[in-house]
Amino acid sequence: MSATLPFEDTSPAPADKDSRSRLIEAALEVLLRDGIMGFSQSKVARQAGLRQSHLTYYFPTRNDLLTVVVEHGCQLVINAQGCTGQAAELSLSNFRVQMCNNVCDSRIARLMVAVTVAAETDPRLKHWLSDFDRRMLNNKKEAFLQYGITCSPDELALFHSTIAGIALRNLNSCTPEDHAEARHRFLLAFDRLILASHPVQKSEKS
Repeated sequence: MSATLPFEDTSPAPADKDSRSRLIEAALEVLLRDGIMGFSQSKVARQAGLRQSHLTYYFPTRNDLLTVVVEHGCQLVINAQGCTGQAAELSLSNFRVQMCNNVCDSRIARLMVAVTVAAETDPRLKHWLSDFDRRMLNNKKEAFLQYGITCSPDELALFHSTIAGIALRNLNSCTPEDHAEARHRFLLAFDRLILASHPVQKSEKS
């Protein structure tokens, strides 16, 4: 935890949702801009324009803040892949493209790399990552069910792992051709999963 600056007010911050939201948004900006090595509580507090004591009121440690930021930053993926009602309004073709956009969004991969690196020194983060991964896998399962598609556990796990690798590789890409290749590989993996799956019968869905 960063040391409290001498001029900072050390009294607890009010339970102010706006302050908490400002801190999360600031932390996301710092993490994406400076990476995990430049991610500190003092820097986030300055970015948010709040005292560091306000930050530690909501997030006692840097890693407490980190997990919330990763959840927040990946919410787009969770919404697109989970049963939020949004996916059901899209055609399967549009859902395919939307998921591709999310997987190839380098900001999301950068967040996951940051928390993975931090987990090397905090075993609690490894448990959080394991739980997060299970939730993401289940989100995919539920999302495909909305389109009447059921996937075997092995096929779904293989797809899940494949697109994680695509996202990581895309993070290190530096040319438009590299990014186009990442999209091509995701769409290929998506289509193969559909071919390996089977439609859910009405009796199965009810």
